[in-house]
Amino acid sequence: MAIRVGVVGIGFMGKAHIGIHARNPRAKVVAFCDTDPKKAAGDWGGGGGNIGDQSNLGVDPKALRSHRTPQDLYTDPEVDLVDICLPTYLHAANVVKALAAGKHVLCEKPLAVSLKEADLVIQAVKKAKGFMMPAHCMRFWPEWQWLKAAVAEKRFGKVLSAVFRRFGSTPVWSWGNWLLEPRLSGSALFDLHIHDIDFVRYVFGEPQAVFAVGTAGKATREGMDHVVATYLYRNPRQVVMAEGGWEADPSYGFTMRYTVVFDRATADFDLAREGKTLQLHKAGRKEPEVIKVPATNGWEQEIEYFLTCIEKGTPPKVTTAADARKSVALAHAELESIKKRKIVKL
Repeated sequence: MAIRVGVVGIGFMGKAHIGIHARNPRAKVVAFCDTDPKKAAGDWGGGGGNIGDQSNLGVDPKALRSHRTPQDLYTDPEVDLVDICLPTYLHAANVVKALAAGKHVLCEKPLAVSLKEADLVIQAVKKAKGFMMPAHCMRFWPEWQWLKAAVAEKRFGKVLSAVFRRFGSTPVWSWGNWLLEPRLSGSALFDLHIHDIDFVRYVFGEPQAVFAVGTAGKATREGMDHVVATYLYRNPRQVVMAEGGWEADPSYGFTMRYTVVFDRATADFDLAREGKTLQLHKAGRKEPEVIKVPATNGWEQEIEYFLTCIEKGTPPKVTTAADARKSVALAHAELESIKKRKIVKL
């Protein structure tokens, strides 16, 4: 029997997740909740995001049960899996409530902005009957999974440097403009840059220290709209850096890249290079080798993985609440480094 899904929050990511569930024969979207009267009535038009058009859902909103409150959805006996796509500041409280109702829970990243709230989620996970997984999608993105394996297996020797870059236009599409309220979203540091914080930890392990610089720019004026971080590891010859920001002109769009220099090759990923996103440069080759990866994305892969965990009765291991908390903690360490203008030991 298909896993019955209820989605909370019908914004950019909510619609993306609904479309993915609808296309997966192992899942069935049965219910949703959004406090916006138009969305609650099934009008899901408008909105936006930084990657692609998420309007092709493959499901009729009016064929689903529309719950007036999230708690109504959590207590719906016809829902097995709750997919939380709410604004960041609502993540922790809703994860705790959904787990308390006995549901499996997938929650968009980050786990929280506050470490105190992240700890509440971890405690709830320990007591829960259902499984909980934070949706750190980069761990599931095919070109990034390739990099994880290449580093772990030392396919091209040691890593000399790894630079990650995620940059885009100011996100003006969010409900009530919550993304541009630092106290609600944590600004670009916690909402955008945390993708790379989490992936750096996933591939290279926990850094010994971090040094970061950042700016509160035109987007939020108070939060960190642009961050550049250097992660310090035991090997002083290994450079690991990540840059993230959302101050670009509206015409800029969105870029997601990495360049990793190994002893014997250089891997270069660029989301904008359609069909040739991942290229490998090697000595003696005039042209880079195009690395073929599955034609999917991190959102589809993370949902497929979590559905498998639920079916097998096995808690997720690729990304967990306890691990996601460490990414939030590293984001806080970067913020401390920015404010104090010094290296912060971890």
